[in-house]
Amino acid sequence: MHCQHNCIMNKTAMRKVLLILPLLFLLSVSYAQKKDTGSLIDSLAFINTDSIDCNSSIYWEIVAKGKEAIPFLIEKLSDTTLTNVGHHCKKTKLNVGELAQFALTEIGSFPAFLITKIQFDVIILNEHGQGCWSFYDYFFINENKIHYQEKIREWYDKQERKYVRENISRKKQSACQKRYGIKFYYRWNG
Repeated sequence: MHCQHNCIMNKTAMRKVLLILPLLFLLSVSYAQKKDTGSLIDSLAFINTDSIDCNSSIYWEIVAKGKEAIPFLIEKLSDTTLTNVGHHCKKTKLNVGELAQFALTEIGSFPAFLITKIQFDVIILNEHGQGCWSFYDYFFINENKIHYQEKIREWYDKQERKYVRENISRKKQSACQKRYGIKFYYRWNG
């Protein structure tokens, strides 16, 4: 009789454990994905390419994370850690916050005027004929990054549900989007 009672108790305890294990697994996978995205975005400072081309794997892997990466990128907007990456609209190297901004705009639409209440409607051609948007004159000033970060965080918190995932047709995918399997863009539908 003693063995039967212990055996029944052990079977009951075992069933409870078996029911809890899948739940723990799902929670750990979810946490690991968020941690991986955050760690990946933390590594923006260590990009070893000098431009945002298809060889900049860290950058494009972040963009491939899509909407999941947006909150992490917003947190990096005020990070002024210099990188080795250059851009035709800036005389010095880009910093992490600037890379985060470029990644955000690869993932989704973030209307600068609606976010900042500042009009940025001028594109100036540089000496090589490449266009530079007047928004960069604002954002490349480090003192403006915290203000912009606060504004875009407020914006995204209020507007997140209005972002609609759109398929990027194969014809419209850039070479980098094709290479990194980026098939979606998040358009704000306000």
